[in-house]
Amino acid sequence: MYSCFYRTKLRQQYSLEKKPCNDCLVHCCCEGLALCQEYRELQRRGFDMSIGWEANMDKKRQGATLPPGIQEGMSR
Repeated sequence: MYSCFYRTKLRQQYSLEKKPCNDCLVHCCCEGLALCQEYRELQRRGFDMSIGWEANMDKKRQGATLPPGIQEGMSR
């Protein structure tokens, strides 16, 4: 139950859609999949998972620029 509150916070911070259902239900039924999805979302937004949450927040507060997001598929 604790992790569903972080999903809500992440979703609100980045204006992500609430689907397929509410955050607590996603974590109760599919905890592992929900955590993988959140991990990939943070990675895609330029967070370095090896340094931990606090170090990433420090970098963000100091104005460090994050790399651009990864585009899906091939483009010209």
